[in-house]
Amino acid sequence: MRMFRIIVIGQGALGKSLAALLSRRVHVTVFDKNLFIRKALKNNRIILKEKGQSRKAQIYSVESISQLQGLDVDVLIIATKIMDFRKALQDVAFLNPGCVLFLQNGLFDISWAGKLFKKALICRGTTTMACQEKAPGEVDVFYQGQMYLGGDGAPMVGRIFKQCQMPCKVFRAADRVVWAKLIFSSVMNPLPVITNQGYDILAKDKNIWKLVQDAVKEGKATARALGIKLGFDPMKLIMRVRHGDLKGILHRGTLFQDIKACRPTEIDYITQAIVKEAHKIGVKTPALDMVLRSFNKARIPRLSRRG
Repeated sequence: MRMFRIIVIGQGALGKSLAALLSRRVHVTVFDKNLFIRKALKNNRIILKEKGQSRKAQIYSVESISQLQGLDVDVLIIATKIMDFRKALQDVAFLNPGCVLFLQNGLFDISWAGKLFKKALICRGTTTMACQEKAPGEVDVFYQGQMYLGGDGAPMVGRIFKQCQMPCKVFRAADRVVWAKLIFSSVMNPLPVITNQGYDILAKDKNIWKLVQDAVKEGKATARALGIKLGFDPMKLIMRVRHGDLKGILHRGTLFQDIKACRPTEIDYITQAIVKEAHKIGVKTPALDMVLRSFNKARIPRLSRRG
């Protein structure tokens, strides 16, 4: 059986985790614009820590985009930040992938991608994986969770993920995937910034827990009003975080890490985006509004220290 070839653009925590997990059964090539990450991956290995054990995952890392010229590719995975994915895609427009998979979490337009890759199937995906970059060439996966895929390319990508022993569910409509994770992330991603604590706060603070519950209800009401049937229940995932998967683990997510490093965040594509959609159709969002206000208030002092 022919080995599938995958290219992963973006080697943050999620990009590295996926590259390492997929490398068990497929040929994986990676690129990241960050020079330190490229140097760390120069030996073509990613150190993956999972369930208390570390292993070296064999990948192939390129030092420049031009080295991707002429490579056969079944799936092109774009695992960059939302703010970077358009340029990343334009940079590799010379490729001829069978499918392009977007893993960014949030609301944004990808319809233009078909103009760059006229023969490729387009797919959106999300994951309930919890992972954290330990060093430029190392990543910790606290739990794999489930992959959710939607769109024309979802069946093809789903088969590859399942072949790599990665749990995966496939849907015809990408909105089912996007909105389920969006509702989860709209409150859970800003939470560590708002509270300056880990996810233990969900069990320790009843007011925070009520805010989370109310925000999720508002998100579900918005999706329902838009006629979107969710691919999974975001509250069930939050309950897992509250009682098990991330309990006691010092894991605060990407928004917290971005604020700490004084980098731009994806809040406009996540919490802000869902609030805008809700207000357009007349769904009231007092809890999500509070999450957004609290996040913006919490990040200002940290950002101002940069200057």
